Amino acid sequence: MKLLCKLAGSSNLQGVTSEALRCVANALLLVESGRDTWIEVGGGQLCIKCLQDPKTNEEFCFLHARILFLVTLKQCPFLKATVEDGKTVEAIAERCNVLIDAVNTGKAFAKDALTDVLKFVFNLMLQYPRMMENESTERKIMGEQWNPEFEPLVEPLIHLFVRLPLANPPLTAPLTHVIHALLNVPVPPYSGIWFPSSSSPNGKDTKSSKGKKSVKTDGSSTPTASSSGSKENGSTKDAKSSTSSLSDPFQRAMSLLSSQRKSASRPDTPRRSTGSTSASGSTSGSPPRNGEGSERLPSSRARSSSPNRTKSTSSNIFTFQMVTHACSLLEKMLAKYWPGTVEVDSPSVRATALRDNLNLDEAVPPLVVLLARMAENAEARTEMRKWILPDDLDRTTSLEERADTLGRCIRLMSSVYFPRLKDALGEWLYAVCDSDGSVLSAQIGYGNAAGYLFNKGILSAPPPPTSGSSAASLPDNINPITGAVNRAPDDSGPEMTEEEKEREAERLFVLFDRLEKSGMVENPVRKAIQEGKLNLGPFGT
Repeated sequence: MKLLCKLAGSSNLQGVTSEALRCVANALLLVESGRDTWIEVGGGQLCIKCLQDPKTNEEFCFLHARILFLVTLKQCPFLKATVEDGKTVEAIAERCNVLIDAVNTGKAFAKDALTDVLKFVFNLMLQYPRMMENESTERKIMGEQWNPEFEPLVEPLIHLFVRLPLANPPLTAPLTHVIHALLNVPVPPYSGIWFPSSSSPNGKDTKSSKGKKSVKTDGSSTPTASSSGSKENGSTKDAKSSTSSLSDPFQRAMSLLSSQRKSASRPDTPRRSTGSTSASGSTSGSPPRNGEGSERLPSSRARSSSPNRTKSTSSNIFTFQMVTHACSLLEKMLAKYWPGTVEVDSPSVRATALRDNLNLDEAVPPLVVLLARMAENAEARTEMRKWILPDDLDRTTSLEERADTLGRCIRLMSSVYFPRLKDALGEWLYAVCDSDGSVLSAQIGYGNAAGYLFNKGILSAPPPPTSGSSAASLPDNINPITGAVNRAPDDSGPEMTEEEKEREAERLFVLFDRLEKSGMVENPVRKAIQEGKLNLGPFGT
């Protein structure tokens, strides 16, 4: 390791340095004990310095970030020192700014470098808060733990989420790693960054442009303002960490959502669940490609052509680009793998995902959990509800039979092959409905919500929603079981005349009489006549 560390130094030829770093990365992947040795010989500091150096190109950034990701898979003094040195976190944020531009211009190794930088950052955000916790307190799970040392990364992560070009399928690295990292960022303390005010320059809220720290009585520090710095990019972790039991971000986030009801958000303008849908599941128009500007959710009545989605609150204009983009990603993923009204557990769905080398039950749930986290913000929750459950939603047909995002979500809530996605979608819709079982049942029908509510411990139908809830605007003729409008009975033609009724009664009497003579049943017509309950007029005896 000492020799490789020496060869990996910047004083050597680039070819020698590159090969040395590749050898180190492969060795650390295969031999876990070598990770501590690499730190002991100074390799960790070497990688940090190269990552901080703005002259480091994309290839070397990728190699150094891969090594740093491997050596920080578990808690160690090096990880703690890296976060607390006052330079590395900010350098990573600046590095992400550079890499996102490199990715958008198609530079070699740019995507790989950004992916591994995000995985390294995820390790830092996951492990460092746990190291700072008091050992006597109950261990927190991902989503609850946070440390203000990572404030410089909040805005870069959000910019990365919005600015990264979409691949096919949309949820692939490095975007998936951005989502994993964002699951560690609390929404309420940084709502000014998650949903910035457009009243200040560059869409940033000047009131919350700098992050501050306040000290709790237990000694841990928590953020009290929205953000710090103006970095533009972020970080995340690979869900495939072999040697670590901390490699499943979805399970931790779902555990948090089950214990504390919270919510979500989105940016690329998605199609709204309104009106009748076509067989392909689309309404009029299609969502535009995600861009850098704030995009707009359709209004509750009509779709607007404006690219900016805004919300007026207390004389400030707040943009919901994160909400719009996240919902658009969800819509695209569901439409790609569950087109039209295809059965959610159909073998064709899994076959399509297999061709794309994608595990849908691992790729999609983190995005849905992120939406549920963003729904902690009341304004963002309102935007989501306008999109997925608008006031003018067409309820003339069964909601679970719709060929749009709402229909797919409801069908997936009863899936067998995608249990994580089923639970995540249930949590999201529950959050969108103000974490109220009554509102959820009123919006999508108790028949569709019963399974999810049962798993939450709500064993009977919840009471009707109150007049002040978000379901108060629903029509009175909504079927509480299906969530659709009660259909008027079919008109079977003109009413029967008296003569037709008498002939029909005679036919029934004869049929029942034959059955009685065969010993199969007692003639109910004869019994009713004998008891005086039925009068057949001229045909009675």
